[in-house]
Amino acid sequence: MINLQAQSYKEYPPVIEDFNNDNVLDTLYSFYESGSTFGGTDIKIVNGKSNEVYKFSDFGCYCEMKRIYPIPALLSKPENKPFLSVIQKKLFSEPREKPDPSLEWIFKGYSSKKKIPENKYFNLIIYPEVNWDTEKIKIPDNYSLVLNNDTLNLLLNEEDSLFSVKDKTAFLSYCGNCHFYNKSSPELVVSDNEYKIYKTSHGIFVVKGDLQKWLLVNDLNLTGSPEKLRWDSILQVDLIDKYLIIQFSGAPDIFDSIYVGNIETGVLGRLKYPFRRNVEDYEGGLVIGDKIRYSDEEEESFFVSYNDVFKELERLYDNLKK
Repeated sequence: MINLQAQSYKEYPPVIEDFNNDNVLDTLYSFYESGSTFGGTDIKIVNGKSNEVYKFSDFGCYCEMKRIYPIPALLSKPENKPFLSVIQKKLFSEPREKPDPSLEWIFKGYSSKKKIPENKYFNLIIYPEVNWDTEKIKIPDNYSLVLNNDTLNLLLNEEDSLFSVKDKTAFLSYCGNCHFYNKSSPELVVSDNEYKIYKTSHGIFVVKGDLQKWLLVNDLNLTGSPEKLRWDSILQVDLIDKYLIIQFSGAPDIFDSIYVGNIETGVLGRLKYPFRRNVEDYEGGLVIGDKIRYSDEEEESFFVSYNDVFKELERLYDNLKK
């Protein structure tokens, strides 16, 4: 159920133009509506010659780094391309031909993720094939892509039932600026002689000498997400040899996820039990000595050897790669 709190509504004056150059004026109507966690703009274009009506909306959750908007079949017709172009310019940021490395991590994450039932430690594994790169990581501005074929079907299969996989094309909007929601540049959070670990509000990347790569990027249907992107996804990060232990926010809930990742292979596992913040006895510590702290269903703190967790992560990864 969508709960629109602190609801805001704005209707814009109609725009009357000959959008498709057929010498007949067309009319565009639009209004913006937002609440506490959802918002967006609805557009309706009336074809002055045929009276056909084309509708499109970028309504979505403020918890989504990427949003997917299937293009209706009527708007996909070649003769309606001018109307689709108007919608794209009004609703979406800079168009690009391909994803940047952070969004590419999300795409590869979808193609490699696997739920792990009845495992001692993990309930999800993500193992994208992301190689080290000599090109310096640059956080993108907001941008959009047009998706089709396999990529669209892969991502739509992970969305809710409001979307139809039968649609052949879609716009994808990516909130690159959300990486800098609370800081103007990536933050170096931990390092050793081998690695430097940087975090943004919603991602982690690693620098090793002249090489770098992404290890984790927030995506609602892949990793989970805070309810609002103004709340950082990445909270604590601990570096143990070639492994990262990450506290991933479940705000506004006080329970967060714990991810464990191998920097070299890129495999990432989510622990089956959550991490509970605000436990007075442990002052918010995620790693205490050689153990990871997590909580069970009774909200009591338990501890597990991180070496045992690392071994199980490698075992799962080896089995998945066979």
